[in-house]
Amino acid sequence: MKILVYLDEKTDFPKVLSFAAALRTRLGAELAVVTVQPGIQAIEDLPAPGVPLSLQEKDRLPAGMQMLVEALENLVGTGLLLPQDSLTIKDIPLGHLFTGTTPAGERLPFYACFGHRVETLNRLVDEQSFHLLIASPPPSPGLSRFLAGDITRNLILDLHTSLLFVREGGPDDRFLICADGSPSSRRVFPFLKHMLPAVKDPLEILWIQQTANSPETVQAAEQCLAHAGEWLGNCGRKTVFHRLRGDRPADLILQAAGSPAVIVLGASLRHDLVRRFKGSLPLEIIARTAASVLLVKLPHEADAEFFKTPFTC
Repeated sequence: MKILVYLDEKTDFPKVLSFAAALRTRLGAELAVVTVQPGIQAIEDLPAPGVPLSLQEKDRLPAGMQMLVEALENLVGTGLLLPQDSLTIKDIPLGHLFTGTTPAGERLPFYACFGHRVETLNRLVDEQSFHLLIASPPPSPGLSRFLAGDITRNLILDLHTSLLFVREGGPDDRFLICADGSPSSRRVFPFLKHMLPAVKDPLEILWIQQTANSPETVQAAEQCLAHAGEWLGNCGRKTVFHRLRGDRPADLILQAAGSPAVIVLGASLRHDLVRRFKGSLPLEIIARTAASVLLVKLPHEADAEFFKTPFTC
């Protein structure tokens, strides 16, 4: 798995980087850190490319680079990176780059990029094939979550990869997986397969049965839950099922999750006007919860993968 951590001035650095470091260690994942600034890199006042800069002089750096240095120092504190006295900044097409070094001698890149945030992140995601972006946007209650400039909404709708919004919930807390048998919920499990080494038992699977559900919808949900339970049992994992009834699924999910927890949702991958202007379940959950949220975005064919035999650990 390749993981990209996005930082901005509102990021809770300790929470985000602690979660990212745990995933990196437990999954053997590749990790990179990025911040995106408006403007163009030509206006940045930086030391000459390739010339080492003492970290004692980090106050000379622009705000975006200072955030990255703070992230590097935080990851040194977690033990993920070795202490270092200086860094060497390189120019790249996206902006600037420097690296930290793990105890195993691996390089961990820190990117300072410029331009429109989501477009720039998508370019990096596509070029480097990242599977997950970790961010820490604050809750956006009320109508603010519908504003075009809301980074949370824009990431949910338009980012090309899965998202983990870190708030009150870490890798050692409850994972509540929302599954109703729909294609989007089935796509959660192929992604979860790669996350299993980082998640503790029991895994909790939640199904909200609504009044309007047809018999076919109920049958699909039961089939999905049974298959998920069998798969996780074969993987030696403990599972708890929650079957709730009600016509306000967001309310029931929030009540069941509480905090701290990680709520796992599948993205519908629809891009129609109704979804953009009326919203979606993930948008409502993320706007209202204090828990962390993992939003899985996988191609449409991933929902069929879940029912292939064998679906291994």
